[in-house]
Order: sequence, then structure tokens, then C-alpha cells
Amino acid sequence: MTLTAEKQTEGFLLRLRKQDTPTGVSNSTIEKLMETTGLSKTELAHLALRQMADRYLPRYELDDGPLTTAQSKAIRRASKATDIPEERFNERLL
Repeated sequence: MTLTAEKQTEGFLLRLRKQDTPTGVSNSTIEKLMETTGLSKTELAHLALRQMADRYLPRYELDDGPLTTAQSKAIRRASKATDIPEERFNERLL
């Protein structure tokens, strides 16, 4: 049985800065991060990009905004909770 390496997917070249800048890091910073975290250069790049994606990209499909009054009424009519008196509810969703 022969083991094969995982097929390479798309990649890119990362050129480090000569010195740290607000938008880039130097090789010495990468080396310190590798020493501190025990991660490889590739793992550090993936971690940084994952954190950027989590911070800036929506995790759900954007919707059309708040429900209209007609939509809210339609949901209430279709709900099994329609017959429950209002005073039984502790918190409102809308």
C-alpha cells in the first residue's frame, strides 16, 4: 500500500516585509510566532486568514431585513402557539 500526499489545491505566494507594518509582518515576527505557538508558517497563515474570515465575512446568507407586518401576522396565524394567551409568554421575539 502506498500513501500519497494530499493533492495540492490553489495556493499563493506570501512575501514577508523587511520590517513589520500595519498590514504586514517580517520574517523575525513569523519566527517568534512559530516559536511561541509551535505552529508552522503555513499553519500561522491559515490561522490568521481564518480569524480575518470570521471577523469580516458573514456566516449566513444576508436576508431582506426585518419582517413586514403582513409577514409577522402570517407567521402568527400559522403558529401552533396562536391559541396561547399573551400573558403566558415571558419574552417576545419581535
